This record gives sequence, structure tokens and C-alpha cells, in this order.
Amino acid sequence: MQNLQKSLQKVNDKIIAPTKLLAVSKRKPLQMIEAAYELGQRDFGENHILELLEKSEKLKHLDIRWHMIGHIQSNKLNHLLKVKNLFAIHSIDSEKLLKKLLTKNVDSKIGLFLQVNISQEEQKFGFSSKTNFKDMIELINKHPDFFTQGFMGMSAIKTDNFVQDAHKAFRELRDLRNKYNKLLALKLQLSMGMSSDFQIAMEYGSDWVRIGSDIFGQRE
Repeated sequence: MQNLQKSLQKVNDKIIAPTKLLAVSKRKPLQMIEAAYELGQRDFGENHILELLEKSEKLKHLDIRWHMIGHIQSNKLNHLLKVKNLFAIHSIDSEKLLKKLLTKNVDSKIGLFLQVNISQEEQKFGFSSKTNFKDMIELINKHPDFFTQGFMGMSAIKTDNFVQDAHKAFRELRDLRNKYNKLLALKLQLSMGMSSDFQIAMEYGSDWVRIGSDIFGQRE
């Protein structure tokens, strides 16, 4: 686990407050999560609901803050809401999913990020950046168990101009967040930036960077 310690420290050295690190632990063993926890990491993100649920149960003795960051099938919402210490859901990607979620009640308040397809790639989920989010945000904030934590987005994966496109995408999401902060007098956050582009995301004020491979190594 010595390599993990070095990798985690290397990533943390690059992160500038108030940006926070969300360690993406999908398909990684419990021992690696426990080791990162012992090194001070508290926020972990998972892409698959059943894997997240299993890990949260096996690590329930730790005060981990779990984040759901992958696509959600609405028929698995009940499984997701059983996750102990579920802190935030970063992948609310449709109004249909949101409305079904808001019929639920949970034990502790959960932050919701509205996922925006800022790269406009067909293979990605998310709202169009042209969506009017006002009614959705107000609907969430009326619910006793949920609140609008912010917006989530990803830069383009398949592109010939990776850096240029990342700047464009993150700038667009930042401007969208600023628009609704001003309109609704809120302090919405941004979840954007992964191993390949998190330093660019921080230039645009990302509150959460979602980093997996730079900490835990490549997945098989």
C-alpha cells in the first residue's frame, strides 16, 4: 500500500482549496479503500449502485462519505438509498429520474448534483446546458430530505483538442452555476474534473474533482 500513499499524496499536493478530492474507488478492493481512509481520505465515489451498497455495508464501521457518480437506473433507486452515509448523488441526469427520487424519504439529507452534458457527446447522459433548471432546483429544495448541491459535468473524451475542449466545457458549467446562484441566491457547487483534466477544472472553481486512476492505479 506504499504506492497508494505516494499516489494519494501526489494528488493531494496538486489540489488547491477549496477544491475537495473525491476518490473514485469503483472496482477496487475494500483493502485499498481502507488504506486510503487511514491516510485521511473520507470521500469516496462509486459508479455502480450494487457495488456501492455492498462496500458501504462492509465498511459501515468507518465514517466514509459515499458519493454516487455513475448513471442510475430508476429501478435501483431503493438500493441506492439504503447506502449508509450516502452523502451526495452526482448523476441526476433526467427530470424523470429526479421526480422518482423525490418521492422517496431517507434518514439523512442528501445533496444532489444535476448532470449536464457539457461536452455534447451522444454517449453521455445528462441535461442540455440550455435546460431551464429553475423549477427543478426549487422542487428539490422544497423536499425535506434532499437539497440541490450543484452541477456535475465531464469534458469531451473523444476529441482532437482535449485541453481546449476541457476549458470550454468547464467554463460553460461554471457560467451555468453562476447564473443560478445569482438567480436563486444559492451557493451551488461544481463537480467536474477527473484524473486527466482536474487541474483545468480547478481553474474554473470546481468544488469536487473525481479522481480514480491517479490514486488507485488503472482498472483491469
